[in-house]
Amino acid sequence: MAFFFFLLPSFFFPVFAMMRTSEYIEEVIEESYLLGLSEDEIRANLEHFIETCGRVIRTHVHDKKQLDILAEKLARARALSLIEDRWSEDKPVQAPHEDLAERVARSKRLILRAIGECNPQLVAMIEQTRFPNQTPVSKPVLPVSRTGKVRRLFIRIGTLTAILAALLLAYLILLQNV
Repeated sequence: MAFFFFLLPSFFFPVFAMMRTSEYIEEVIEESYLLGLSEDEIRANLEHFIETCGRVIRTHVHDKKQLDILAEKLARARALSLIEDRWSEDKPVQAPHEDLAERVARSKRLILRAIGECNPQLVAMIEQTRFPNQTPVSKPVLPVSRTGKVRRLFIRIGTLTAILAALLLAYLILLQNV
């Protein structure tokens, strides 16, 4: 019975929390990859990532206004990275190699998030350039209309009601057997 209560909080997760979770998973994967490299290779990997981002942006963004917005978002991402670095000083001391891998993975995630806020298609192009042999994964398009939100709310309420009814039925059956 406790199993169902474990599932209930995840049932109410907003979509953005799931997106943050997937970003976190991607960051952990990136960090584990970077831990297998030497410090010089990690720095070279970061430089290659930044060059790839710059090349994709120069190739596909020609609107000055969009470039300005993108530059502003990247500046905010840089500031956020500096703040996170300052807060992470309170953490237990890691090996310099592990610390560098963690900071590079976090920086990459922040850069991709900033670019994605401006133009999500650029992120897909960057990922395709970074990993050319990988087949693109189509992410589900979530409805943004009011009707879609209401429909999802009714589905959540109906599912919750069904779970609660099943739990009540199991409880009543257990009471009869006692």
